[in-house]
Amino acid sequence: MKLSCTTLGCPAWDIARIVEAAVASRYDAIDFRGYLDCVEVVDSPHFRGGSLREIAARVRDAGLVVSCLGSGARMSAKDASSRAAELETMRRYADLCDALGCRQVRIFGGSSEGLADPVANAAETLVAAAGIARDAGIEFVVETHDAWTDTARLRAAFDAAGRPEGVALLWDVHHPWATRGEAPAESARNLSPYLRNTHWKDSRPAPEGGRRLCLPGEGDVPLRDAFAALRAVGYDGWYTLEWEKRWHPEIEEPEVAFPAFAAYMRSLGDPQAPAP
Repeated sequence: MKLSCTTLGCPAWDIARIVEAAVASRYDAIDFRGYLDCVEVVDSPHFRGGSLREIAARVRDAGLVVSCLGSGARMSAKDASSRAAELETMRRYADLCDALGCRQVRIFGGSSEGLADPVANAAETLVAAAGIARDAGIEFVVETHDAWTDTARLRAAFDAAGRPEGVALLWDVHHPWATRGEAPAESARNLSPYLRNTHWKDSRPAPEGGRRLCLPGEGDVPLRDAFAALRAVGYDGWYTLEWEKRWHPEIEEPEVAFPAFAAYMRSLGDPQAPAP
């Protein structure tokens, strides 16, 4: 099992602290979604020149890799100008990958509001994004997010695009279930031909309505079912903790969440696995 954690969970940590925590909990990789005060790492001054080289060296020297870069780019576009802007963001992330030895960039599905044919619209972006990805030797992975938590609909967009090399899928195991009640086995079956990465989080109903994030295993998201469904389809990609501390400062600190996720996931793969 390949474990990764996103920097969304530790917005106040510098690279030395991030690497230290990842090694201590026996992660294999780091997924950069923001760094310190920048959400988009392509806009961060730390991801340029000598600072970027230092970050890459610290990750490499610790025996880790960069599993993915979490961009804010979107697959859906309301018009040609919007699509051009999204593709430009994708290019910038693709250009950053080489310095970090990274081969994946996450993009969102985006909104389908006002689109006459959201599937055809998404397919057009996917074809263009695939060309950027192939030139850079990477993959863009579209997350089950926004208007695209219906995994059959998301797969339909990939089918409509002709299944181009260079674009793939990232299953956030929380979203399709929490927003649509979609069973994990259904999600895994729909996504499996294109699945390269997964995001993991747990939650439970909040007294005030909605849902509240919690440590893995403490909520009611069927994480065990999701893990079993991935094993059933032969998945061998990343299992990535997306601890949304940047957006929800009230949840547990990364010092608690990072080792808890690693221990929980190892317990799914091997009930006798020791805690980190």
